[in-house]
Amino acid sequence: MDVPAFVCRALEVLQKDGHQAWLVGGSLRDFWLGLKPKDWDIATSAPTQRVMALFDRAVPSGLAFGTVTVLLEGRPLEITTFRREKSYTSRRKPAEIEFGVSLEEDLSRRDFTVNALAYDPIKKQWVDPYRVIPGLAAKKLEIKAVGNAGERFEEDPLRMLRAFYLMSRAGAAGAEILWDAATLKAITAGRHRILRVSGERIRDELTKILLGPNPDECLNKMQEAGLLEVVLPEVSRNKGVFQGNRYYRLEVFAHILQTVRIIKPVPALRWAALLHDIGKYACRVEEGEAVHFYGHETLSTFLTRDVLKRLRFSNEFQDRVLRLITHHMFSYPATDAGVRRFLRRVGPDLMEDLLELRRADILATSAEASTAELDRFRRRLVEIQNQKPAFGLKDLAVNGYDIMEHLGIGPGPLVGRALHYLLERVLEDPSLNNREALLAEVKKWGSGTARPGAGAEEKQKGRVLRDPTP
Repeated sequence: MDVPAFVCRALEVLQKDGHQAWLVGGSLRDFWLGLKPKDWDIATSAPTQRVMALFDRAVPSGLAFGTVTVLLEGRPLEITTFRREKSYTSRRKPAEIEFGVSLEEDLSRRDFTVNALAYDPIKKQWVDPYRVIPGLAAKKLEIKAVGNAGERFEEDPLRMLRAFYLMSRAGAAGAEILWDAATLKAITAGRHRILRVSGERIRDELTKILLGPNPDECLNKMQEAGLLEVVLPEVSRNKGVFQGNRYYRLEVFAHILQTVRIIKPVPALRWAALLHDIGKYACRVEEGEAVHFYGHETLSTFLTRDVLKRLRFSNEFQDRVLRLITHHMFSYPATDAGVRRFLRRVGPDLMEDLLELRRADILATSAEASTAELDRFRRRLVEIQNQKPAFGLKDLAVNGYDIMEHLGIGPGPLVGRALHYLLERVLEDPSLNNREALLAEVKKWGSGTARPGAGAEEKQKGRVLRDPTP
C-alpha cells in the first residue's frame, strides 16, 4: 500500500514515543477495492495531550472526542485516540466517551464493517476483525453495519446515507454490491431519524452520491428502502408517474435517474438533472391518448428553491441550478436575432451547462432518442457567439452619460429605457453597435419617430421626449 511519506512520519513519531498508531477508515477500504484513497486518518493509543506535545503544529480540532489535527508538510492529518462511545444523545453526540481502550474496541464503534480496518505500514500489519478483506479483494463490497444496525443508525442517522455512498464507491471500483438484510431493514425502519441531521450534512452526503458513477442505482435503492421519500420527497413522489408518450418510454422517476446518470458529474449539473422534472407529478394532464405536463418547469423551479434552501446550498449555487431548471424547456429560435435574444435571456455563462442538461434530458427519454437537432443548434450558438454580439447594456457602444448628453436630459428611468431600447435594436441588427449609429437611433427614439404614436410627451430640460414604453 502506497502511503504518503508525511503519514508514515506521523506514525513513526507516535510509535517511537511508545504508542500504538494505525491507519484506519475508508482509505483502507478503497485500497482493497483498487481505488485511490481520498483521506488518511490515524488512530492511536496516545492521549490527546501527548499528541499535541509530539507535533510542532497541532490543532485541538476535537479534544472532547480525542481528535487532534496535525500539519505535516502543509497537509492536515487527523489523529484520534482509541475510544469507546456510549449513550448517544438526540444530537448524535455520545453522552459518555471512554479513552484508554484497545484498537479492537475502537474498531467496534465504527459504522460499517468495511470501514473497521486498521493497517500499520511500518510493520506491514493488518487488523481485520470482521474478515472483510477477502471480499474486498475479490471486488465484492458488503454493506453491513458493525454490530446492531439499529443502534449504529441511532447513534448517527447520517450513517444511513453513508450506506449508499458505499454503493457509490463500489460502483467506482466496478465491485459487486451486497446488502446485509438486517442493515437494509434497519434503514427502512429508522429512516425518519435522518430528519435529526442538519441540512448541510445531508447535502454533502447526497452530493458525494450524485457525483459517483452509479447515482441512479444508489437513488433507486434509497427509494426502495424508503429513505429517499424522507430526504427528497420532491423526487420520490414522481415514482409511478407514467408519462404515456411514445417519446418518453420511462416513468418520470426513472427518467430523472437516467438524466442524472447521463449528465456530466459536476455538482450543479447533477443537482439540476435530479430536480429538473420534480414538478411533473402535479402537472400531469391526459388529453385523449396524449399526456402533457404543462408548466412543469415552473413548478419544478419553485420546488427546487425549497430543496436547495433546506439543504443550505450557497446563494450562488442555488441561482445557477434554478436558472438551469427554469430554462431547460427552451425552444430553438428560428432566426439569428432570436438566437441572440436567447443568449441574452439565458446568459452566455449558463449556455454550456444548459445544453448539457438538454442533451442528458433527451438521451434519457428512450434508446432511440437523437441529439441531432440540439447539435445543430449548438453550432449556430457558436457561430453567433463568435460574432461577439452585445448581450447586455455594458456591451453597447454608448452608455448612460452618452444618452444624457445627446438628448440633453438628466439622470432618471428614461435613460435606462433608452439603453434597453438600443440593446433590443442591436440584438436585431448587430451592425448598429457603434457610437454614431446608436446615437442616431436614440435621437429617433427620443423624438418619437422610432416608434410612431408611442407614449406621451415628456419635457426634461426644455427638450421634448417621448417614452416608447407602453
